[in-house]
Amino acid sequence: MREWTVYIYPHSHVDIGYTNTQANVEILHKRNIDEGIKLGEATKNYPEGARYRWNPEITWPLERYWQSATPRQKEVVVKAIKDGSLCIDASYLNLNTSSCSGEELFQILRFSREMQKLTGIPASTYQQMDIPGMSWGLVPVMAQQGVRYIMAWPNGCRAGNEHMVDEKPFWWVGPDGKSKVLYFQPGSYGNSGSMSKGGQTGRPWFGQRDMDKVPAVIKTDSANVNFVAELNKRERADNPYNFYVVSWCLWDNCPLDADIPDAVRKWNEQYAFPHLVIAGGTEIMEMIEKNYGDKLPTVKGDFTEYWTDGLGTAAGLTAINRNAKERLVQAETLWTMLRPGKGAPRTEFDEAWRYIALGSEHTWCAENPTEPFFQDAIWKVKQSYFHTADDRTQTLFEEALAPATDRSTGALGPAEGPSEGGIAVINTQSWAHGGLITLSWAESQRGDRVTDSLGKDVMSQRLSTGELVFLASDVPALGSAHYQVMAGKCPLTEGGRLVGTKMTNQLLEVNIDPVSGNIIQLQNKETGKNFADVIKDGGINAFRWMPGDSDNARADSAVEIVAVERGPLVVELKVISKAAGCRSVSRSVRLIQGLPWVEISDVVDKLPLSAKDGIHFGFGFDIPKATTRVDIPWGVMEVEKDQLPGGNRNWLTMQRWADLSNEKEGVTWCSLDAPLMESGTMTANQSGTWSGERKPWLKKLEPGSAVYSWVMNNHWFTNFPLTQDGPVTFRYRILPHGVYDAAAANRFGLEQAQPLVSFAAKNNPISKPLLAIEGSRAVTASILKSITGGNSMILRLRSVSDKDETIRLAWPAGNPSSVNLCETEEIAGAKIKDELSVPSNGMVTLKIVW
Repeated sequence: MREWTVYIYPHSHVDIGYTNTQANVEILHKRNIDEGIKLGEATKNYPEGARYRWNPEITWPLERYWQSATPRQKEVVVKAIKDGSLCIDASYLNLNTSSCSGEELFQILRFSREMQKLTGIPASTYQQMDIPGMSWGLVPVMAQQGVRYIMAWPNGCRAGNEHMVDEKPFWWVGPDGKSKVLYFQPGSYGNSGSMSKGGQTGRPWFGQRDMDKVPAVIKTDSANVNFVAELNKRERADNPYNFYVVSWCLWDNCPLDADIPDAVRKWNEQYAFPHLVIAGGTEIMEMIEKNYGDKLPTVKGDFTEYWTDGLGTAAGLTAINRNAKERLVQAETLWTMLRPGKGAPRTEFDEAWRYIALGSEHTWCAENPTEPFFQDAIWKVKQSYFHTADDRTQTLFEEALAPATDRSTGALGPAEGPSEGGIAVINTQSWAHGGLITLSWAESQRGDRVTDSLGKDVMSQRLSTGELVFLASDVPALGSAHYQVMAGKCPLTEGGRLVGTKMTNQLLEVNIDPVSGNIIQLQNKETGKNFADVIKDGGINAFRWMPGDSDNARADSAVEIVAVERGPLVVELKVISKAAGCRSVSRSVRLIQGLPWVEISDVVDKLPLSAKDGIHFGFGFDIPKATTRVDIPWGVMEVEKDQLPGGNRNWLTMQRWADLSNEKEGVTWCSLDAPLMESGTMTANQSGTWSGERKPWLKKLEPGSAVYSWVMNNHWFTNFPLTQDGPVTFRYRILPHGVYDAAAANRFGLEQAQPLVSFAAKNNPISKPLLAIEGSRAVTASILKSITGGNSMILRLRSVSDKDETIRLAWPAGNPSSVNLCETEEIAGAKIKDELSVPSNGMVTLKIVW
């Protein structure tokens, strides 16, 4: 045999819930840190390889420990990290990374960067346990944050083709073509420790409610570290390696195994090879890079995730989290725009991001969702993460606006109130654009007429809800505009029209089929092109309910179409229907005068059925030979072309938009509340059990001109809720266009997800914008983030161009004292003057000091 080295990675898989309440899980993993440090100290004089090293796996256990630790405990932790007995990896949580937003991916590395600065020991490895697949957009974030390696330990349950990269390290290049990390998937987690002890020693502590009954460590005075049989399987000509990496984990959320050091010492004393080494992740990855780095393949593409379908099991909470992320980015940007040169309450923002990440974390419910105590206890806390994130982001958003408001912030009062009918509109994007502004009755009780800052009438309309809407135009980039609500009616009466089931504005004509309720005409009035494909499920926005035991999708029935708004600014029809699995379904379609897109709002009032089922909305477009591109964190993924062979094809997870285009024309489609989509046809009906799935997984996606929003399902049998109750709203935007334009698609998606901000104010709050970006439409500011207690901010730029772009930064409100490129983390590096190069499909972080 070869002279093998076996690297043993001791850990306890961190599920925040699942096996026990979140509070008890925290106690257990904090205890493991203490016990791991003690065992490391007790074995510090053991021979090389046998000294114990504890891997908390992610930083959540340490961060929770740190929050309540005494000064002495903190000293012990720092010493343990420095001497190598406590090994810290980079990620805060085990996450569905493709459901994370771009800025969220930075936040999940924040605590490990703080510990790295404190200890001087790099946290260079990103561990991902349990979850098969990983977002391509993580690569540039890791590279920018100084994280060099990924170790992925997937649970193969419901994981399709993910096994295709087992034990085959490779260099993973990001969407920008420049950033790269070393990726290694050793195999499933728990593939040694639990088996060596019969898979039983960790299991009894599932669901033990009294933590005093859980042993501090598991010690049976035996641990089977004989890996010869496994190594024999690897003695193949196509396997060039002489190392083997194993997870030593007794079960999810279980105590550590204290027998390992003695077992390893005894083995190494008896045998020269295989040589055993108890190791941390970075030690393993540095060995691979040193010995094989120049021989490893380089790959590029998205390792499309498999377990994101769980997001559809609680669609309402998923929507809350998606919108909270967008709101928090806007709150960060608003704080910086309205308080230039002043620090933000960084702790409050970071805590809001932490709750958002806890929503994205992969654990939702109990192992057995039918067991009442743990299911109820765990699910209650998991739901609280979403609601707390929502509350915190709402609060920070309102606080960010405070400098621009007066005492009538919430609503316009009597005529003598300080706002006097004034409405400020702020644009948090780095390009000028307009949009529909909606005012409550309290904000608009003075009248139905709206004028701009020059006293010119703008189109407005009193809706059937009592709200007043008006169309803001060309609000300056990172700037604001001011409008006035006045007595009287809007004198502008020419605009959108509604005749029967047909809606028009000056740009589009939309027709709804009175039988199906689907959009059968989405026509560009200038070109005459109808983008609706009536052959594909009868058109656009077609409801489909699908039972989990078959692919026999069923449409809704008993359709009633109601006129909601008749113009001139907004025309809207609502389709009300009955559907299997639901109390009711409503589909609202809107056109807004002056805007070239269609707005859709679908409400599913779901029945809490336990039988497996799923709900899809189909969007069939007449775009022959279409290419589908999907917005992902820090990148744009072309379906199939940009997917790794082991990635999921049955469903995809999008950020804000997808685009279907051929060489002449296409549509950009935004899904604001539901992240899951299917390309071409309904392929996500993949419910199964621990023993397997209902049908084979797709290995290739063929081109298609339809997209399905997979909004709800209950396909999981563990970890996720078995039922969900409606109603839940799903919003979509469809922009017909000519030739595909990545910059236009990305701007459209951002405008919908982070719309114009309006509030009562006497004056225009921003006379001169803080920042202007000149030179490329493809480069946008993704966030302006103020730093606590200082006169500086972080600016992140994103490009969706397929070539490097040179831009110029201008400062209308006054030049900063310095602008520096952050090559690593948010540390100021090379000084930037006026011009800056942003890499193709890449991202740049800058630090600006006033």
